[in-house]
Amino acid sequence: MTEIAGGSPAARGGSYVPGGEESAQRKEVTDSAGARRARSGDPAGGGGSAPSPAPAKKKPVWRRVAGGLASLALIVLIFVGVIPQFASYQGAWAAIEGMSWGWWVAIGVAAVVNQVSFVWPYQAVLPHLRFWHGFYETQTSTAVSNTVPAGGAVAIGITFGMFGSFGFSNVAITTAVATTGIWNLAFKFGLPIVAVVLVAVTGQSTAGAVSVALLGVLVIAVSGTVLWLVFRSAASAHWVGRLGDRVLNWLLHFFHKPKSDRLERAVLDFRDQTNDMVHERGWLLTAAVVASQLAVFVLVLFCVRAVGITAGTVSFSAVLLSFAVARLAGAIPVTPGGLGTVDAAFIGMLTAFGATSNDALAADLVWRATTYFPPIFIGLVTYLVWKRGLAKGTYAKHPDVTPSAVPAGG
Repeated sequence: MTEIAGGSPAARGGSYVPGGEESAQRKEVTDSAGARRARSGDPAGGGGSAPSPAPAKKKPVWRRVAGGLASLALIVLIFVGVIPQFASYQGAWAAIEGMSWGWWVAIGVAAVVNQVSFVWPYQAVLPHLRFWHGFYETQTSTAVSNTVPAGGAVAIGITFGMFGSFGFSNVAITTAVATTGIWNLAFKFGLPIVAVVLVAVTGQSTAGAVSVALLGVLVIAVSGTVLWLVFRSAASAHWVGRLGDRVLNWLLHFFHKPKSDRLERAVLDFRDQTNDMVHERGWLLTAAVVASQLAVFVLVLFCVRAVGITAGTVSFSAVLLSFAVARLAGAIPVTPGGLGTVDAAFIGMLTAFGATSNDALAADLVWRATTYFPPIFIGLVTYLVWKRGLAKGTYAKHPDVTPSAVPAGG
């Protein structure tokens, strides 16, 4: 991986920042870094645990209940009201019953590999993370995400609790959550671009997915530029944060809210925590995320072919595009695990490419049965196993890392 600039004080101080003098920026960056270290209780700026963030204020019970009921209503609407309008569950079940035992074996193996692959990105960014400990976390947090409306926030709390018990500092965990999240989102927005190009090259209709690909191009271009500036140098990261605050404060003044420099501080803190990891292990994280996403696509491809949708009906590239659009539809957590929204998008895309609606529904049901429900049951078991180990003091006696093994910066 190309070396990321900004690792040395000289590089941080000598970088040009639009709209300011070098000496002023150098002093501001130094002062900001010192202030952040003072807040974290780490005068040397090294590793160790950052202070835990203040607990977020919980939403009123009625709002959480209302959100859950709204998600449930949407799921019921899609599966009971919308899908039966163009597909038959009876016809889909007939297609599933017609699957050969060979396809069931292949799908079973692919489903196991898919569950295992959840751990790989975390192992890429958390050196010394034991596989089973990573498996406990990924299955438990996925179980929460798949059952609780907007469960991602709760799942992050579980992530901190579990990885913290295995010996990792808050800084290391924050870095892992942030970088794996960014890499996964980049893949979700980037895959439709690749898929549309493949479909177009083979001369097939893109089934109206060009707009999705253009959205991906826009997101990738903007976020890529921002990340490049953040990791280019501390001074350019300082400028990005200040620019973000200008935009945010302009919006806040319409709501009569006070000005803030929260984005500037957040960007600089993010760079401090992740710069070394991205430089040293970014290539490994990229490979792990690609392998993990490839594992779930192979499972999807097996499900599509197993129910009788041949390559002559829906090509490899068309299945890839259907998968990419469906995953992007689930990027916004309207329902737990994207249940309903992902399914509607996937079935609609396969049907647009020529699959019968019943076969498309069958492929979706098999895919979701092998990816949505298993982590819920496995996650319950892994949570109980983790709690048992916690009570016995197993992780405190045999942590994955010790304080001396944690590199500077997390």
